[in-house]
Amino acid sequence: MKEILKQILSEIKDVKEDVTDLKKDVVGLKEDVTGLKKDVVGLKEDVTNVTEGQGRIETKVDNLSFELSSHFKYTNDKLDEHRKVFGIVSDEMKGMKVDIDYLSSKTGKHDTELNNIMNRLKG
Repeated sequence: MKEILKQILSEIKDVKEDVTDLKKDVVGLKEDVTGLKKDVVGLKEDVTNVTEGQGRIETKVDNLSFELSSHFKYTNDKLDEHRKVFGIVSDEMKGMKVDIDYLSSKTGKHDTELNNIMNRLKG
């Protein structure tokens, strides 16, 4: 009977050691789970911050696109105005060239006539 009691006590000691080891493991698991919870909370905050930041970036890009579109339209309108002005100036310059050619031919004719008159007067 003493031997049976010794065996039972020995087994109880083994069970006690196993329970103690299990308690230590459970404490370690609790600490690990607590750390994981903190990490998950941090990740959620990071995701929220990234989402907010992405929203701000999208808003800025939309605003920039709108502004660039407005500037592009303004620039195109001004370019069209300048093309029209250059067309008008070009037409006027062509007309002036015709007038200059006409006046140049008249000047040449008058120079010839003056030269003939001068030659007659000298002669």
